[in-house]
Amino acid sequence: MEKIEQLLASKLQSVVSIPSEEWCHFRTMLVHERIRKQEHYVRAGEEADSVGFVASGLFRLYYSTKEGDEYNKSFCGQGDWIASYSSLLLREPSFFSIQALSDGELLTFRYRDYQTLYDRHPCWERLGRIIAERMFIQKEKRERELLLLPAEARYRLFSEQFGHVAEQIPQYHIASYLGITPVALSRIRRRLT
Repeated sequence: MEKIEQLLASKLQSVVSIPSEEWCHFRTMLVHERIRKQEHYVRAGEEADSVGFVASGLFRLYYSTKEGDEYNKSFCGQGDWIASYSSLLLREPSFFSIQALSDGELLTFRYRDYQTLYDRHPCWERLGRIIAERMFIQKEKRERELLLLPAEARYRLFSEQFGHVAEQIPQYHIASYLGITPVALSRIRRRLT
């Protein structure tokens, strides 16, 4: 667990300077979780209460329709954060699910516990703001890609962003993420190779 905590500490310190006494306090909130392939960290319809830092593994965030169709929102791997932020902030059921595509390890903490840190030291509020800003930028870029770029350009961007883990993601999940059919994805891949 110490190696995972060092990975998290390095990630957080790259965003904002956290005094050692604050880090020691934050460490007491961390829970180490192992998630098996196909298990869920969050299920749509259930209220989320924690944030996860991915120490290892690969996760997908996806929406489901009443008919059972699934639409992938994003993929997250080592060093990424996973959570249903709207569920955490609004204290309402999550609109989407988070599922492990491989065995994974997370360091998690309850969001309500994290909120208590805001009054302890300014670093925590600054950290929360910066992470929220980065997530907003990521969301805006994703929306732009889906609305304005052709499928081939979206695939190229996917390959740049997720190329290091693309082989671990089933093709139908990639197609769903790109907003195309698996057949269309196969055509694009053939054209590009």
